[in-house]
Amino acid sequence: MESLERASFKKEIEEGAHLFFRGDPADDFYLLLSGEVILTLSSPDGRELIINEMRPGDFFGELGLLTGQPRSADAVARRTTELLSIPRQAFLSALECEPILARRLLETTAGRLSRTSDFQNSLAFLDAQSRLARVLLDLDSQNEEKGYITISQEELAQRSGLIRQTVAKALGQWRRRGWLLTGRGHIMLLNRNALRLWFNEKTG
Repeated sequence: MESLERASFKKEIEEGAHLFFRGDPADDFYLLLSGEVILTLSSPDGRELIINEMRPGDFFGELGLLTGQPRSADAVARRTTELLSIPRQAFLSALECEPILARRLLETTAGRLSRTSDFQNSLAFLDAQSRLARVLLDLDSQNEEKGYITISQEELAQRSGLIRQTVAKALGQWRRRGWLLTGRGHIMLLNRNALRLWFNEKTG
């Protein structure tokens, strides 16, 4: 850990700025100290799909270091963010010396790959409204204590791989059925069971 500390350095990224782009060389491992980073993929028509979110205490960037492959996604700071950056060689040397660290890293990476695979399957086999319902139910469970979801229609579109107009249409239908309430940047699910049953029926 002392050798990692000597090799690492802090880095600050402004809100909306890219830390790296898809296809960039994978030269560093990152630990998020403050702020928030999203990992995104861009479609040929310019749409962005959020595939992961990093919050303080999370690490990322390990896959390219382990495989030697370029970055597989863009990394964007959602707000002003401070990171600890660890160069590739120092990171790999630490893994060779610390089997517990290597095991923890592999467990986390495997979990992320499994979630990404599930997400890709949902994009491939679910219709537009089913994808949106799944995203809303997942976000609702993450925000259970708060009681509502803080998110824009644009971000919902990014999370579900849809266009904003499709999201707005589906939300309007569910609002008229009394399943949810929408406000500026907020969504409250009023009938989770109805939305869950609808999703299950659509997905068989």
